[in-house]
Amino acid sequence: MTHKQDLIIPSKRVRPQRVAARRPRELMVIIANVENGESVDWIDEEELDLNGISIPGDDDNQTFPVYSMSEHFASS
Repeated sequence: MTHKQDLIIPSKRVRPQRVAARRPRELMVIIANVENGESVDWIDEEELDLNGISIPGDDDNQTFPVYSMSEHFASS
């Protein structure tokens, strides 16, 4: 009788060139690709190696003003 052993293969984290955007639990990243040069994809944050890479939205000092349509058209 043979027993099948389950192999546990550690997953390798993806190292992006940069982060383009963020949404809950996912990041849009630019990845270097040998065939195409670069590719862009949404990847779960846990699957990424982000050491030393800045992530948009991490800096709380970055704020953008919000204007209503009437305020916008009144400024022209």
